[in-house]
Order: sequence, then C-alpha cells, then structure tokens
Amino acid sequence: MGEGLYRTCFTYTGENWTHADVAAIAFESEKPIAVIPVQYTAGPAQPGAEVNGKNIGLEWNRITQEELAKRLESAGFLVLTPTIQMYGESWDGFQGLEHFIAGVHKGNKNVQTILLTADSHIAVEQNPFPGAQMLVTGVHTRDRHWEATIQRNITPFYDAKGLSNIGARIRGGLSDKEGSSKAWHPLIERAAEYGPTVAIMEAAQAVQIVEQAGSIAAGRQWATALFDGIVAGMIEHARKSKKPSPASN
Repeated sequence: MGEGLYRTCFTYTGENWTHADVAAIAFESEKPIAVIPVQYTAGPAQPGAEVNGKNIGLEWNRITQEELAKRLESAGFLVLTPTIQMYGESWDGFQGLEHFIAGVHKGNKNVQTILLTADSHIAVEQNPFPGAQMLVTGVHTRDRHWEATIQRNITPFYDAKGLSNIGARIRGGLSDKEGSSKAWHPLIERAAEYGPTVAIMEAAQAVQIVEQAGSIAAGRQWATALFDGIVAGMIEHARKSKKPSPASN
C-alpha cells in the first residue's frame, strides 16, 4: 500500500492488534530518522477535536507536521512525513499508515516518531484528564529516558503558558496498566514492537489553544517554543543514540 518512499507491505488479519507483521523499510542513511505523521481526516473517519462546532484535527496536525519537519530537516534528520491521505481516509488507510511507521522502526536504528495533536476537552474513559500529555507504549517496553528527555525540553513552554502537562503516560485503549494486552494504540504499539521511541503528543486541549492564541491557525506562532522544545529533545536523544556503546572489558 502507498507509493514511492511511502510504500508499505504488511499482512494484517485482525487477530493481533499490537503486532506489526510488516516488511522492514530500510533507509541506507547515517542520519537520524524522524517520522512526523498526519493521522487526521477531512472526512468523518478521524476528524479530531472540536472547537466552536468545527473539527480542527487535520488543520492542527498539518501545522505541527510542517513546523516540526522543517526544524528537524534543518537539524540534519532524514524526515518522513506520511499522511493518512496517502493511504486513504478509511480503515484500510489507517492500517497502511500505521504499518508504514512500524516498517520504518523495524528497518532502521535511531528512529523517533512523534505525532503532535490537540486534545478534546471532553473526558472519556481512555482519556480521563484531557490536555497536554505524551501517549506512549502500553504493551511493549518503554524508553523512559527518551520520554524524560522530551519532557525536560518542553517544560519551559508549559510553565510560560500556565498550562498543566501530564507528561508521558500509557495510551491505554481499555487499560492504563503497563503491559496489559488492552493497553494498546495501533500507531504506537506496532512501531514500539521494534523500538519504543514513538508517541502521540497532545499539545494542549484544542479549546486552550484557541483561547490563548485566538485560533488554531494562530497556534502556529503560539506553539513556537513547543516545536523548538520537542525538536531539541529529539536532537539530544539522536546524538546520544549515535554514540558507540563503551567497549566491554
């Protein structure tokens, strides 16, 4: 599924949500790799949070993809920008997008995936505290050092804006218990099977962005320090990951 650089080959039977039976997608590059996806749709499949009667998921996701990608490219990353639209705004399309990301993590070292979104303001069972948070793997092993590095670099943004930030937590589809087979999110878990540096980050509640910035479009400028902080954390992690391990005695 997909074309060119973004082609992915996978087998999905529906029997194991968290497993990515996918062909490795290898890039022969010495650069660290960043995957910055768009998962929100123009249609009803996944329109995202609503503000004043309008769904803003796609608009905000496109803004965050553009802003993170340009910073990461300037920092020397190989940046991949897959979108659900490349695969189709449908169930099959989501399978393609999620398995592409998993294939990249399977086929390469020093890969980080961050999807930066805006949360709804409505609490639900899977998300009892809407707002800024970093949703990470619930089934596969976590990389707490990576999580902490990202969080440390974005803390000044939240302090300046007076917003709370839950930080890193298990996504928890039907459970927030570490290791539970119900604590999954396909986009996260399928990639995390091959490397845990993958997260869906909520910048804030969408209504908070509009309240502080004036509009979702104005959030591009409002979140400048957040974009900078995420990228600074990714750079720091990539540099540490590139260092050779100390020789054993």
